[in-house]
Amino acid sequence: MVSWLGSRLLFFGSLAVAVAVTAPGQLAERLSSWDGAHYLRIAQQGYADSNLAFFPAFPATVRLVSDLLPLPPLVVALMLSNGAFLIALALLHRLSERWLGAEAARATVLLTCLNPLSLFFSLPYTESFFLLFSTLSLTWLGQDPIPSLRLAPIAALCAASRPNGVAIVVPILLAYGRQRRLGAGLLVAIASLGGLAAVALIGLHLRADPLAFLHAQEAWGNQPGLNFSGLSYWGKDLTKVFFGAPKAGGAAPQPLLQPVLMTITVLLGGIAFQLRHRRPTTGFALSLVAFVGAWLVGGMSALNLMVVVGAILLLLLGRRDLPLELWGFAAACLLLYLMKQNTMSLERHVFATAPLLMLYGAQLQRHPRWLVFLLGFGTLQLVLYALRLAHGLWIG
Repeated sequence: MVSWLGSRLLFFGSLAVAVAVTAPGQLAERLSSWDGAHYLRIAQQGYADSNLAFFPAFPATVRLVSDLLPLPPLVVALMLSNGAFLIALALLHRLSERWLGAEAARATVLLTCLNPLSLFFSLPYTESFFLLFSTLSLTWLGQDPIPSLRLAPIAALCAASRPNGVAIVVPILLAYGRQRRLGAGLLVAIASLGGLAAVALIGLHLRADPLAFLHAQEAWGNQPGLNFSGLSYWGKDLTKVFFGAPKAGGAAPQPLLQPVLMTITVLLGGIAFQLRHRRPTTGFALSLVAFVGAWLVGGMSALNLMVVVGAILLLLLGRRDLPLELWGFAAACLLLYLMKQNTMSLERHVFATAPLLMLYGAQLQRHPRWLVFLLGFGTLQLVLYALRLAHGLWIG
């Protein structure tokens, strides 16, 4: 509760002050920027061809509550996002404590609140709903027997929250298989796909295309199906990190300095890794220099790349830390993220996946100096992201 309240006050306070200085009277506009504008439009006007890529659980709930309460949709959406985030944190703490211990649970909650991407849990986005429904489903899947009648509708809401919500089928089948109740697990898995079926019915009604939610993503550069169209996006990200963003006309800024500096940070990181056991203090100091250097030189692109690469490494190293159903859900989600071809928003999708957050908490709880540093760095970045949002700049 304290972590949630403190981090939300920090974010909203920084945003409100920055908007009052730079764009007076535009706080509501900033709070409903980017994807939030699409969700609010769906809640108020229903679906249209331009927003079929957005899943219905969150905007439908906003519409329902707005019809019941005399409040503007934006206020309702903010209440729902932040309330769902608070409940999800309580569930995440309980789930982490059960499988990883009290210290790892505390680290997980702190890292979830005090990182810049946590702002999406407070805006009219679907992250809070997905984290809530997926964490609740994973909590019930750890019970024996599994409460199927309660689980099925929550899993369906998870699948109706965002495209990767369908990954909840993986832990359902694994958990029921562990209890030798695969028949019941198949029924619950099919029921959970009802959330995706609702999305398909919307597309069928508006476009006579049950896969309209996939085809609509072509507007963001995603090509439905398994293909290699995403390689160009990864190439652009790596080029931006090591050579800088291209100037108008195609010329790269500082063509020599940036790759030299990035190479130095990579080498420092490698040396720090080699020294982590023999000379831990020196290794930690060098790793800090490498991390901060990568951020200063490569900017947000470098941070986002580290988040994604870090998630992959944690998943590979953390198999023994989590039960198979939680690990399977994280693996399925990460695979779906990487299959989306476009790298846009990849890092914020990673930070809405409960088992990945748990692996971050477990790993950093074992390295308290890094935990303290990243909590401080994340707090700073949360303020900076709030300032970016206040200026109408793209985030995640």
